[in-house]
Amino acid sequence: MHIRPEVFDDRAAVYAVTHAAFAGIDPMVEPEEVGLLQNLFDCEEYDSRFSLVALDDSVVIGHVIATWGIINGEPLLGLGPLAVAPEYQHRGVGSILMQSIHDRAEAESLSGIVLLGAPGYYRRFGYEPAEARGIAPSDSSWGEHFMVRVFNESKLPQGGFHYAKPFGV
Repeated sequence: MHIRPEVFDDRAAVYAVTHAAFAGIDPMVEPEEVGLLQNLFDCEEYDSRFSLVALDDSVVIGHVIATWGIINGEPLLGLGPLAVAPEYQHRGVGSILMQSIHDRAEAESLSGIVLLGAPGYYRRFGYEPAEARGIAPSDSSWGEHFMVRVFNESKLPQGGFHYAKPFGV
C-alpha cells in the first residue's frame, strides 16, 4: 500500500470508493458523501495538501480529506469524509490514512483537526470531545461526536467552528 496526495485524475476512483464505503441498503442510491466530496473538491476551502489517497498498486482503495473551516477568524481543518473500499476495510487502511493526514498537519505546524464522527473509532487516533477544548460545534446536538485532535494546544483557537461551505453548517 502507498499513500500520496490525491490528484484530479483520481477523482472518479475516489467517488467510487466513497460510494461503496457509504452505500446503504440500496446500492443504486448515491450516498450524500459522494456529492459532498464533489463540492469539497470545488470549494475555496479545499487544500490539495490535505486530500490523500491509499493505493494498492495503482488502484485507489481509500481516501481522506480535510478542508479549511474557521473559528473566530482563525483557520482550522475539518476532517471528512474518510472512506475505504469495503474489501479493504479492517486491514488498517483507514488508520494509515488518518496517521498520514495527521503527519501532514503536524508538518504544517497546525494546531489541530476537528471532525464529526464515531467516538469509539476516532478516540484511538487521539480525538477527544471538542467542547472540552473550547471548540463549539455548529450544531449542539452533535455532542461527543464533534471531536478534536490537538497538535499544539497553545495555538488551538476556541469558539464556534464552522466547516467549509459545502457542509452547510
